[in-house]
Amino acid sequence: MARRPSTVSVASIGSIKNLAELSHLTSASTFAPSPSAPNFPRSVPSTHFSSVQSTKVQDETADIDPDELFAKCTIPEVKAKQVQLRSDAEAKQEELRVMVGERYRDLLQASTSIISMSKSARRVEEAFQETKDAIASRQQPSRENRTSNVGKEDSHLQTLQVLSAHIKLLLDAPEHLWRLIEREKYFHATWLFMLARVVHRALSHDDDQDEDSWLNQGINIMEQFPLIQRQWETISHFRSQIAHRATLSLRIHEKSPEDTCATILTLHILESRPLTDTLTTYLSQRTRTMHTSVSNNSIITTTATSNGVPTTKCTSPNDRLQEVKSSLLILVEVISRTVNCARNVFQSLRPKQPALAIRVLEQMHTESLAVSNSETALPSELALSTQTILSGLPSSSYFTLLPADIRSYKPYIELSSASSSVPGHFLEDKLRTWFDQSCSILRDSLDRWLLQLDSVKSVWNVRTSLRKWLLTSGLVKTEQTALDTLFEEAIRKRVSAIWTDTIHRAKELFLKALSTLTASSGVVAEEFSPLNSIYVPQSVPPPPLTGSGPAAYEHPYQTYRTVLQSQLRCRTPRLQTFLNILEESAASLQKDYTRISLDQSSKRLARNLVEAYLPEAKAFCSLIADALASTTDELMKQSDTGPAIRNMIFLSRVAVEISLTSPFLNNIGCDEVVALQIRDKTGLLFDRIINRWREHTTSSAISGYDDAKFHSTLSGPSPALMESLHALSTSLHSLGLTHHPSQLTSIASSLLSLFINKFTRDIPNGDTSRNIQMLNDANFLRCLALVWPSEVLETSSLDRLIAALQSEVQSSGGHLQPDPEQAAKEYLMRTQMLLSALLPPSSSMQPAKEGADKISALLTYGVPGADTTFLSAVELAKVSTRFPLLLVETR
Repeated sequence: MARRPSTVSVASIGSIKNLAELSHLTSASTFAPSPSAPNFPRSVPSTHFSSVQSTKVQDETADIDPDELFAKCTIPEVKAKQVQLRSDAEAKQEELRVMVGERYRDLLQASTSIISMSKSARRVEEAFQETKDAIASRQQPSRENRTSNVGKEDSHLQTLQVLSAHIKLLLDAPEHLWRLIEREKYFHATWLFMLARVVHRALSHDDDQDEDSWLNQGINIMEQFPLIQRQWETISHFRSQIAHRATLSLRIHEKSPEDTCATILTLHILESRPLTDTLTTYLSQRTRTMHTSVSNNSIITTTATSNGVPTTKCTSPNDRLQEVKSSLLILVEVISRTVNCARNVFQSLRPKQPALAIRVLEQMHTESLAVSNSETALPSELALSTQTILSGLPSSSYFTLLPADIRSYKPYIELSSASSSVPGHFLEDKLRTWFDQSCSILRDSLDRWLLQLDSVKSVWNVRTSLRKWLLTSGLVKTEQTALDTLFEEAIRKRVSAIWTDTIHRAKELFLKALSTLTASSGVVAEEFSPLNSIYVPQSVPPPPLTGSGPAAYEHPYQTYRTVLQSQLRCRTPRLQTFLNILEESAASLQKDYTRISLDQSSKRLARNLVEAYLPEAKAFCSLIADALASTTDELMKQSDTGPAIRNMIFLSRVAVEISLTSPFLNNIGCDEVVALQIRDKTGLLFDRIINRWREHTTSSAISGYDDAKFHSTLSGPSPALMESLHALSTSLHSLGLTHHPSQLTSIASSLLSLFINKFTRDIPNGDTSRNIQMLNDANFLRCLALVWPSEVLETSSLDRLIAALQSEVQSSGGHLQPDPEQAAKEYLMRTQMLLSALLPPSSSMQPAKEGADKISALLTYGVPGADTTFLSAVELAKVSTRFPLLLVETR
């Protein structure tokens, strides 16, 4: 490769003075160029054009002799050439100056490097000379000494290799111990730690009398290799680390029996603990696991507010259920895994096979063929050897240089010692004690966590999960029975508490609703009206939006269905609210009982629950009857009888619904005797209210009739009588007994009978016209009474009144109707729809004749004649003179 020519020789530039001389020489050589003149490939950009021009001129005048130039050119031309050449020389000088300024640092660095290279070369030369002198001065050994020295050197080399294998194991141990601890392989870490301790002892304990000692090999370990002691001090700290981490790992209940056995043997071998002590440590750590599970899985989380009052974090019922189930399953899993794992490790599961821990210790104790076979049966994490540990270290093939006693090392185990075994009775006593303590913790946690479940369905879901887990728990029969009893008792207590809370809540709501009917509340119950309650159409819910889910269709129509059912049962909204308090709670209890009874495994539990629940149900039913009676007594003491009567009628409807139609008594779970007693109490209460209502209604009707004035004599009953009878009929409808015809019929007959008795007893004497009108009223009442069976309603008092009035009218010269009974029947035909509540039901009348028209079928007491003059049953206002002027659309 061609070397690039340098513009300036570095060796020729030693100082600033040399640079100035070089500049002068360059300037002078412009007029007489030579091949040795320096050539600068780099130039300053500002002088680039002038240097190019000067180079061209120089090329043109390079071969011209000055004498020839003066001969060929004139003097002005020579002067021009001189000026041109002088400017070119100045340009070259400027280029040199710029180049030196740019490469000054490079020149200094190059000079420094040259000086350093010179010194290094001098030192190398001196070293070669010293080596040459040393080789020349050394004597040549004899042939025999050379052979013996070679043998000694080979033996010493082997000793050093063995020593290096020892040291390498100590150097590699800390990192590998950390790796094993992080992977929770504490048994492996223990074996490696004890192997490192054996290696350290082999290096540190040196005996002069031993031919194979390090001192006899010419090596003083502690003086020549202080690293060994420092490395062992590093490794020795791992003992406490391994023991501490292994103890903490016993709290992890998800570990397999093999891993747990390895951890227990770690404590047994590393700290020389008896196996009985390791069992105690294992159980105590699992107790801490249970306490940690209880504290970490607490369901209620409270946060302090600004005023210091703790508030409960609200969660959905489904979330609470899942939290309770997961927390309980974790807790019982800790119990089962702890007990089962202890039996797998310390107890012999087969007659001729020792426990797992004993088998591992036997494998460590001896290396016979039988043990070798049993070793193959051990899990891989328990079938350890020094070769297995060494193979996991980096460059494991190098450890083949270790002595055979180290490569075959096994921790010392004394199988005949009591510390290497756990008696069976000791194991069972420990497990029984720990199991009882754990059951106590589980019982407290179960009672506390079940308090967060508000429904029997959720509680039963937890019970199903616990029983399903119990079948696969692997516990012995006695332990399964103890846990099953614990679960059943906790479930029974919680279900009983939920049912009791349901009854108490319904009790409070019902008493609160009853308190709104007292005089202090100022609330008056609404009056039942068939037109406003039964025959009012309900608005159909609109269809949901397109794409809505099934819930959008179901909920509105379920609400619509409930409203229709309440309307068909003649229940007003307020009455429905009252009865919903009782019926919904009873339906919830019945649903819970049905769910419990369907489970075949809960027959005994269901029986115990019913036995504990029945007293509460009986007391609740008795309280309802007593509360209705006490509220009725308070209403009967009020002076304002109008609102009180309306509230009492409402209470009578509540009583009759509870007694006859409501499913409350059937769902609440009371026996027949208690239900019969409650029906008797509500029946008596209903009769009391009806008697008070009957007295009030008839007294009001009679007082209205007595205060009426008769302006003219009519051929039929008077408007005052019709208003009184209509008031009685309206009052009967307001009872809301449309779906109880037998009670309504009995009340109607007794009400009409009481009205007739008051009418015949309290009628004052009057003039002839009044007596005639009273006679017509009496005849109409007699006609109305005759439609009832004779055993239900007697007419003897009316007969005596009619006879007395007829005699008074005749004695005073009054005119009697020719056929008053027929006139009364005609009038009854016209008013049978108006007074329908005071008439017996149509089923008691004779059926309509075959072929009769629809009107005859509807008007069971006869169809009035169309040509008969219309007579109003009540007094009507006179027609205004402006009434004919109203515009009426004709179609």
